[in-house]
Amino acid sequence: MDIGMRHMHVTAVLLLLVFMLFKTVLLLTNKVDYLDRVRTKTKVVDIILGLTAVLTGFYLLSLKSEFEIYLWVKILLLMAAVPLGIVGLKRHKKPLAILSVLLIVYVYGVGETQSYKFKRNPVVTGNADQAGAEIYQKLCVECHGEDGKLGVFKAPDLTSSLMNQAEMKQRILQGKGAMRGYKNELSTEQLDAVINHINTLQ
Repeated sequence: MDIGMRHMHVTAVLLLLVFMLFKTVLLLTNKVDYLDRVRTKTKVVDIILGLTAVLTGFYLLSLKSEFEIYLWVKILLLMAAVPLGIVGLKRHKKPLAILSVLLIVYVYGVGETQSYKFKRNPVVTGNADQAGAEIYQKLCVECHGEDGKLGVFKAPDLTSSLMNQAEMKQRILQGKGAMRGYKNELSTEQLDAVINHINTLQ
């Protein structure tokens, strides 16, 4: 269900963006009569997409163990972008419509990079002996759980994993499915440390 909700959220945001972009282009090219006809026919769809994006976003937030700043930025901007777009298109206010599209593009980028700066920061750890456990807590526990069995977003049970060291490295660096890759955030030593920690769960 978690994966389905994530796909529904991304789809709703993308469709919202495409619709807003199309209508904004109509507004910018002064085809306001056509724009008004399109708006009338897609009014219900716009409401459904906006609500779906926000509600699925809140559901995905509820799965998080802690609310990182990018999540707050994303949801607040999405909640601002939808009414701005509606008002801008209804009243034929080009700056508001453009701002709405830009906000939705930004929200999508924030969601994909999981950073309000579009840049993921390297993982910083303290004690070298505890680095694997620290990294696991920061990056893995949310989906895999403390014991490796949580399974959020269909995360595999790490206690019964049959992957060897090389396969684990590949999965952590490149990601798969709902799991993103961490190749720009983990050093070689940190990667080895977190794999060693995962092996202790088995």
